[in-house]
Amino acid sequence: MTTTAPPVWLLLPGTPLSPAVWDGVRAELSGNGHVITPEIGPPPGYRGTGLQQRLAEDVAESAATEAPWHVVGHSFGGQVALELAIARPDRVSSLTLLCTRDTPFPAFDAAAATVEAGAVDVDGTLRRWFTPVEVRDDGAVVRYARDAVATADRASWASALRAIAHFDCSQRTRSIACPVAIVAAEHDMVSDVGSMEAMHRRITHSEFIIRAGAGHMSMFDDPVALARMLLGERRDSTQRRR
Repeated sequence: MTTTAPPVWLLLPGTPLSPAVWDGVRAELSGNGHVITPEIGPPPGYRGTGLQQRLAEDVAESAATEAPWHVVGHSFGGQVALELAIARPDRVSSLTLLCTRDTPFPAFDAAAATVEAGAVDVDGTLRRWFTPVEVRDDGAVVRYARDAVATADRASWASALRAIAHFDCSQRTRSIACPVAIVAAEHDMVSDVGSMEAMHRRITHSEFIIRAGAGHMSMFDDPVALARMLLGERRDSTQRRR
């Protein structure tokens, strides 16, 4: 009798976040397959191009399993997820992109220089990532993000920011054939709704979802709802387009 291996969930974090950002989601998904949350930080001293592509190769090697991959990436991790889907269409059975983009964001060159200089505005970063109510409530994910920003390796973070500044896979994105969910946050100032909707138009088998009232990291504030969304359940607070 042939048995089918359970699916593999690959959850890729943004920068300068660690796999711990997925802890709540991982717990909710654990009964629906094998969950892998790899580290995807840049190697020490890395200043070259093609960082997202290199990290996608590392993820593919570390997740060498027979089962299909459901790849989920947030922000910088979403760009690694894009490269993974492009490079390994034989393994990626679905792709979910949370607050990410397939085009450059040049302003992050200056942000990288600021990080390297040690002038990191922790509170300002949180205000860009979360809604005012979420910052005020100071929940678990806000506290996690505050600590991640305050203790981040500055050189590694700067390398990732420069990689985002110059990342452009928009022409290759068109080759992705697996089902794709593209999830934007209404108030995200980097992976803005317009940029993500344009990416949606480039991917034939994609669904575009806008999280009303949300910031860049708001989805992590409710890991149960995020896990349900990944499993196919949608809440009324979303707007969907095909």
